[in-house]
Amino acid sequence: MNASSLTRAILDHLAANRHLLIDAFLPPHPRSRLARTLLGLDRHHYSSVRVAKHTISTLLCRLRKQGLVASTGTKRKTIWTITGKGRKHLERAPSQKLVITDYDLPPEDHIVRLISFDVPERQRRKRDWLRKTLLACDYTLLHKSVFTGKRPLPEEILQEIEEFNLTPYVHIMGLDKKGTLVSQ
Repeated sequence: MNASSLTRAILDHLAANRHLLIDAFLPPHPRSRLARTLLGLDRHHYSSVRVAKHTISTLLCRLRKQGLVASTGTKRKTIWTITGKGRKHLERAPSQKLVITDYDLPPEDHIVRLISFDVPERQRRKRDWLRKTLLACDYTLLHKSVFTGKRPLPEEILQEIEEFNLTPYVHIMGLDKKGTLVSQ
């Protein structure tokens, strides 16, 4: 589990349950196994309980510096709570995963389309979604951010691009002639 998804899981947990004790995720707490599984902190991801505890603790300290969570209590019994800024962050943050659905692909019309995009790094999840979606629509990767295909994109995808505010970054062109450089 990467840091952003762990952050999301912790903030979701705090929003739903009002508080968090790090020890609740680690043995010998009776519900620790379930909690670790839900957050992806089971032994398959971390070499030891100590490493998992350190990971959660470090992340919570970073979230506190950002003003997303607050802590009370002693060092060994720290209780973490979500702040108003943390709740706003959860509301603004996109969902955990952008879902790629099965689209009804229009038939090929053999007009070559070139799709080029330059989505900023801070919107990496949306950029990855766009790449996967174009591949699912039988477009071919020409370069990391350039795809070609011989069918129009479904209207649903164009609407999703607009909903995700990606229209300034995506350019779709139809090509009437295909060509390459040929050395003789």
